Amino acid sequence: MDSRQDYQPFTPKSNGKLPDFSAQKYRDHFVEDTEEEKLDLSWLLGVLRRRILVMAAATIALSALAGTAIVITSKQITIEYEGSFSLLVEPATAEGLLSKQLDNTVAADLAKINIEGISLVDYETQIRILRSPKMMQPVLQELRATNPKLTYSELMSKLSINRISYTKDGKQQGTKILEVHYKDSDKEKIYRVLDKVSKAYLEYSLQQRLTGINQGIKFIDMEMPKLRERVEVLQLQVQKLRQQSNLFDPQLEGKSLSEQVQSIRGQQVGIQVQLKGMRNLYQNYEKLLRENNPQGLLMTQGQAYAGLLGQIQKIDSDLSMKLAQYREDSLPVLALRKSREELILTATQQAKEVVMGNLETQIKELEARDREMTDLQKDLNQKIRTFSVTTRQYDNLQRELQVVTKSFSDFLAKREALRIDAAQQQIPWVLINPPEIPLDKFGRPITATVKQTKKQLALAVILSGLLGIAIGLLVEVLNTVFHTPESLRMATRLPILGVIPFTKKVKRRRAPRQRQLTSARSKSKVEVVEPGEAKPTAAMLGGPSILSDLDYQFLEAFRSLYTNIHLLSAGKAIRSLLVCSAVAGDGKSTVALHLAATAAAVGQRVLLVDADLRCPQLHAKLGLPNVRGLGDAISTDISLNDAIQRAPNQDNLFVLTAGQIPPDPIKLLSSKKMQYLMEQFQAFFDLVIYDTPPLAGLADTHLLAAHTDATIMVVQIGKTDRSQVRKVLEELKISGASVLGIVANGCKNSGQSYRQRPVVLETLYDPKLSALGTKNHN
Repeated sequence: MDSRQDYQPFTPKSNGKLPDFSAQKYRDHFVEDTEEEKLDLSWLLGVLRRRILVMAAATIALSALAGTAIVITSKQITIEYEGSFSLLVEPATAEGLLSKQLDNTVAADLAKINIEGISLVDYETQIRILRSPKMMQPVLQELRATNPKLTYSELMSKLSINRISYTKDGKQQGTKILEVHYKDSDKEKIYRVLDKVSKAYLEYSLQQRLTGINQGIKFIDMEMPKLRERVEVLQLQVQKLRQQSNLFDPQLEGKSLSEQVQSIRGQQVGIQVQLKGMRNLYQNYEKLLRENNPQGLLMTQGQAYAGLLGQIQKIDSDLSMKLAQYREDSLPVLALRKSREELILTATQQAKEVVMGNLETQIKELEARDREMTDLQKDLNQKIRTFSVTTRQYDNLQRELQVVTKSFSDFLAKREALRIDAAQQQIPWVLINPPEIPLDKFGRPITATVKQTKKQLALAVILSGLLGIAIGLLVEVLNTVFHTPESLRMATRLPILGVIPFTKKVKRRRAPRQRQLTSARSKSKVEVVEPGEAKPTAAMLGGPSILSDLDYQFLEAFRSLYTNIHLLSAGKAIRSLLVCSAVAGDGKSTVALHLAATAAAVGQRVLLVDADLRCPQLHAKLGLPNVRGLGDAISTDISLNDAIQRAPNQDNLFVLTAGQIPPDPIKLLSSKKMQYLMEQFQAFFDLVIYDTPPLAGLADTHLLAAHTDATIMVVQIGKTDRSQVRKVLEELKISGASVLGIVANGCKNSGQSYRQRPVVLETLYDPKLSALGTKNHN
């Protein structure tokens, strides 16, 4: 399964090389889109396509093993037949007889009485009895006359007894029929066994019939005295309770008590309302007295105190007139005030003694009546509680008496019915289906052994197919590589710059026997063309070019790769490009070589630098000597013209091989001389492409990536491990490399999801090439 590991997008370097990288916009848009992508069937179809052979092999192997086991097991199965007979174990009993003589209600009530062995059969117990050794021993003795080795265990293993049931209202209901089955490979033996067993069961039912009826009558005779005694005791208790509680009709008496309680509650409510009014009036009178206003209190009593009130009013009138004529301390005014105070005192005494006294008496009378009503209500409530307990006892005794009386009546009717049944000697169990073996439409016995070999084989094939698919998916999960460019894009969250198809035509060139270094100084060597001179062509150099023998799809893939790099770098041309891979064998050298050849074919002046100072490959692929190269240019004072060579039969493509392998490549690549040479390369050429060592475990590529405009990573489809890619991408992010995108190499199905329209590129030839600088910089 493809692992969708999220990678943080690489941001462009901030050192002034590519400040506004258009690839960043693509990554931002890609991150937003991938959050909305859903898993579809494309991954599953890809897994099926890749693992179809594993799934098919696993399915075939599992199907063969399962089929062999099924066929062998099927051949070992013995053909058996099954015979059976049916018994009606519950003929017309006491309920059946009473249903003809009594109404249906009585018969239904009698049917509820469960007397074991009479009306209702305990079928589970009955079946165990029929299979018991005591029951089957006589049958076994008779069968041993023809089959001496027959044992009880063997007989019971092939004999089965079942109760026939049916479905009613969604529930299983049992019938009164028992079905006995016997299974064996000998048809004659089946008939003999079933015949002996059926006769034994009928004889058993005949013996058990009268025994069961007599046991039922005996049981009823034992229970009848107890029921009769219980009825008499309950009747006596009911009578005694009525006498003690003076009960005639409990319902009427209870209703009368309830009405009395309601009446007393109504009267008490009226008294409490009247008492509340009296108390409010008393409070008002007290307030008038506290305010020294006995006149207001006496005025409420009508004409009884009119004379006293008139005198007070007259003195108040005279006092007003005197105050108008005399001063406050004059004798007439003082005399009137004294008279008024005497009248007010008299009025106050009258109000307290007469009015307040009468009101207090009335309040006390109402309070006494209220307490009397409360006590009376408590007495009635107590009577009601006592009456409720008595009534409950009475009702319980009545219900129990009814149940016991009904049971006593039912037992009487049951005993009479059993006596009638015993007298008429009813038929015992009935053999409704004699022993037989089912026959098909041609009259042949139907076998009980069902061979489902074909169905089992089909099921085995289906299960094997599912297991084969599961094994294929497991292999897919365990194989932690990228299978498609889509899975690579989703895992790295980087754009796929190109999809390089798998081809077998990419071969190494043989180094010529006499090969001289390309130098701008030697006349016997191929010189670098000075400005104004004619550029040598492929025809002049002789031999096929690097791109001449390639497949059309392979060539178009590199043209698309070059075009995508050009489009992603819109606004700022890429002058230096680093090609790297996570591990060795991903094809980075091949991609670097053919990308450089493609760029040279469109007219760019390209320098291909083999920066793999550990295991260089470019000189072998191009058939060039590796006497002097990058390592020599860094460590010695040789001129670049002496180290750089022209690619065979390829215009505008120059190659700087690795040279002699140094003891410490890191020291050379991290030197200031290397940085200076990289700047010189960019000054002399339109595009510089670096082929670097694998990223995993080495720091060479990180040193160069920090000083190049862009980096592209080559990933081998179906080979490169996911964890390695994740690790090196994290390392590149730390080193500050500007990863432009991914190149999916070795894709065998590149035309499916990532096939792009061929881009027709015109080969542009620069009529003049600038010469390489000859100045040697230390």
